[in-house]
Amino acid sequence: MRGRYFCPVCRVEVTPQTIKTYAFDGSVIEGVYCPVCGSILEARRKVVDEPFRDYRVEKGLYVAFEGIDGSGKTTQVEKLVEKLEAMNVDVVSVREPWLDASKEILYNYRMDPDAEVYIFAADRIILQREIVLPALRGDKVVVSDRSFYASLAYQSSLGASQEFIWAANRWIKLPDIVFLLDLPVEKALERIKGREALTKYERIEFLEHVRRKFLKIASEVNESRFIVIDATRDIEKIAEEVFNHVIKEIEARGIKRR
Repeated sequence: MRGRYFCPVCRVEVTPQTIKTYAFDGSVIEGVYCPVCGSILEARRKVVDEPFRDYRVEKGLYVAFEGIDGSGKTTQVEKLVEKLEAMNVDVVSVREPWLDASKEILYNYRMDPDAEVYIFAADRIILQREIVLPALRGDKVVVSDRSFYASLAYQSSLGASQEFIWAANRWIKLPDIVFLLDLPVEKALERIKGREALTKYERIEFLEHVRRKFLKIASEVNESRFIVIDATRDIEKIAEEVFNHVIKEIEARGIKRR
């Protein structure tokens, strides 16, 4: 798209302007415009090999726990934070979705999957800009109950395309380590049956689909980032395994303790 173009409106040759627009299918639309009248002279769609741009922060450590509802994420987050604090590690604990307003909309209103992707992405961006990224830049450890990968598993199971989900989240920071707590759906639902009210996501057929999605994602991601753990095991043994892995990474990164 170089060189001069003939503008049919101005009726002269012009040196055009090129504007790139990222589309939600992971492609890029390159438009060539007349710099005088703004007419479109040419447009072309290109497939981008890597439409997702992981927000680079070299300091700190970002740890996330994933799994279907009832897999024990919240328990393991609490235990890891407790163990790290006992070791004088500067740690910040977060949970997605982050904002009360996001939770109100997501759990109480019916909407299509693409709308859910937007809300989760907006909530995640706010959480990262306000809490996660500043903590990592301060060389702290961030421990999160859920992350981007929850959107990839849950909303794609509802019908949103994975390309769309990646694109909507393309400016967020991915976790450095993800512990996927894998548990049969029947056992997970048994654990949460005492809750006052289940969310719209806590249905057996749907969670079966989500579990398969999580395992597929884990198989496609570098194993140094995604660690699958059998969540049917003893809670304390899982916590010890997680802690040993995290403390080893903390030492490898040279993260200082208080």
